[in-house]
Amino acid sequence: MATPYDVVPGERAGTATFRLMPSDDPASGPSTGTVEVAAGGRALTVTYTWTHPDDGEQTGTLLLGVADAGGDVTAGWVDTWHQPDVVALRGHATPVGAVVGYEYGDGWRWEVELEVADGVPQLVMRNLVPSHDGGPATAYEVSRTSWA
Repeated sequence: MATPYDVVPGERAGTATFRLMPSDDPASGPSTGTVEVAAGGRALTVTYTWTHPDDGEQTGTLLLGVADAGGDVTAGWVDTWHQPDVVALRGHATPVGAVVGYEYGDGWRWEVELEVADGVPQLVMRNLVPSHDGGPATAYEVSRTSWA
């Protein structure tokens, strides 16, 4: 049976990297992930743990809908460290998954991307910083969670 984004459901273990600022070196720690098909194949849930270098184990859940006919995707997301309140995300399908996000400040944007290779998911989180103080707009990877 085909699943959304061709993900193989189940439990996985792996590693999550994290950095708060683009100039920080990434810290790595253990991660777990559970992927389930939801709503009769109209969505996926990705529930995960990751380890913050100072604050210890964290957990989160992404409810990711499938793309509509135009390629648009909606999602809900909550994470004990990044995003303690459930937020609605919007985005689009990609050739290997989907990217969704929301604006959390004046031009500041957070993105969560699901990448799938051979049925195995990864979650990538990015902070998109608007141009400010004469500097250019930037986007940088805050975390990457990879499971086997």
